[in-house]
Amino acid sequence: MEHSNKINQSGRFIMDLSQAMWKKFNRSTQQVMLVSSLVFLSACSTVPSETLLPADDSLANITPKVVDEKPLETAPLTAELTYLILTAEVAAQRGDVISADELYNRASGLIKSPKLASRSTQIANFTRDEKRIDRALNRWVEVDPTDADIYMLKAPFLLIKGKYNEVPPAVNKAISLRPDKTDAYLSRLTDNLSKIVKAEPALNIFSQLDSYQEKNIGALYQYARLASYYQQYDKALPAIDAVLDQQSDFDDALILKAKVLQRLGRGEDALDSIKPAAIKRNANRFLRFTYGQLLGENNYISSSREVFEQLYEEKNDPDIAFALGVIAIEQKEGEKAKTYFNRLLDLGDPGQRAAYFLGLAEKLNGNIEQAIVWFTSVPNNNPRFQAAQTHYVTLLADNGAMAKARQHLADIRTANPKLSVQYYLFESSFLRERGLEQASFDVLDEAIASHPDNIDLLYGRAMAAESIDRIDLLERDLRAILVIDPKHAQTLNALGYTLTDRTGRHDEALILINQALAISPSDPFYLDSLGWVYYRLGDLDKALYYLKQAVEIQNDPEFLAHLGEVLWKQGEQGQAKAVWQRGLKFDAGNELLQETMQQFGL
Repeated sequence: MEHSNKINQSGRFIMDLSQAMWKKFNRSTQQVMLVSSLVFLSACSTVPSETLLPADDSLANITPKVVDEKPLETAPLTAELTYLILTAEVAAQRGDVISADELYNRASGLIKSPKLASRSTQIANFTRDEKRIDRALNRWVEVDPTDADIYMLKAPFLLIKGKYNEVPPAVNKAISLRPDKTDAYLSRLTDNLSKIVKAEPALNIFSQLDSYQEKNIGALYQYARLASYYQQYDKALPAIDAVLDQQSDFDDALILKAKVLQRLGRGEDALDSIKPAAIKRNANRFLRFTYGQLLGENNYISSSREVFEQLYEEKNDPDIAFALGVIAIEQKEGEKAKTYFNRLLDLGDPGQRAAYFLGLAEKLNGNIEQAIVWFTSVPNNNPRFQAAQTHYVTLLADNGAMAKARQHLADIRTANPKLSVQYYLFESSFLRERGLEQASFDVLDEAIASHPDNIDLLYGRAMAAESIDRIDLLERDLRAILVIDPKHAQTLNALGYTLTDRTGRHDEALILINQALAISPSDPFYLDSLGWVYYRLGDLDKALYYLKQAVEIQNDPEFLAHLGEVLWKQGEQGQAKAVWQRGLKFDAGNELLQETMQQFGL
């Protein structure tokens, strides 16, 4: 049957720690601002402050900007100017921001007033009209060309418009006017680029900045951050090293370098890069936290726990309590985990993490009823909600309440119609794992009645049909998918493999599998299928050729089962046994491997 990619579910606690602490670390470096709310005129403050930009995805995450206080401005108020301002404010109070913007634009054009230009820009922001905001910003530049913040405000508009060549001069101008804000401006630009621009142009823009070309330490660090965000690690590492060459105790750069090395799979190098600084007396807490995190990710669990326990003794920080709790879960120490997660609750539980992990702890302790209570208390907006539901229904089913588990899944589908397909697929898989093959098929039958063209459901039902020996229904559903998407490689392979493995239609199977490989030439599952169809056709040399390719890419026990069978048929019994033993090391209970060996008397 179609092979399923194996997903590593080792549950390394590092993944949870990354989300918690890395966000906190970035508070010191991420001063995100695409275009932010601006300071009110001291005399006019009727419109409430809010984030103001066109409502599209690229501008969704904006943090308000703090503008330096300036001396109160005095300007002659003519009758016309007074009328325009008052009428604009009345319009703004009534919610007519378009009229308010037009009136303020006219007022701003009558007098060179930075305060008035500022207020005009603020009102323009409320319109969420890019052209109006750009117009107001340009006027503000005209009346107050020495205000560095204006040039930084213009940068995201230039990015959105694709005027990349105008961004470096604007940022350079801002930095030249306020060199004391260089780091803040560079951090802001980094965040703007990451939200709006793709990797190559973003890095190119940054590399054109005067401060970057002058090897400014802050510019090099922000470039490394940006390159790391885009997973351009070959560019990030040299920039980080250039930072550390200038300042070896730059903690943020040490943390970034360690994380980049870890993402490159160089765990020991990551630890070596951060350890000397992390073990120093009075080392930065974020540095020590990252060190503990990396120890855990590289399976030095005892050392990781020691680092976090030292941090915990110094301060009962929620993230430290969480880290220690997850380590206890990893070590299957349910009672100890409860202690830390209850402490996390006492500390306010930012991120609402405690309930899910208390469920895991109680499950480890064998307190099933309490575990169920905790899993059901995970809110549906929590990123672990789906996992909590999985544990909940599994506990119900494993403790004799299958009907209740299935009713719960039905209730969730009703409450979350946008996720109904995922829940149908989960229930079908859930039932098959418990030997309820017909029920698994029936669930997807019900789902397809309301989602007739959903490829995932059709594919799932095809797999369920195979489990009840209805190859006719499997072929029906897979061919229905190919009508919708003739280049659906997974379906081409699944149908081809089934035809050669469960029927005698080998020539037809060969065509389908070759079509799948034409779409994805290096897929080991498709290579295994091709080797298997050649085996069924009696071409052992070609079978061996493609099966060896599959195994070279991935040591899957089912590939090894097939390869061993071909070797045995070629008279290479010793090699066949060695291949099967390799497979047993990966998965001693693999059914296909066991059946293949039994077939040959082993």
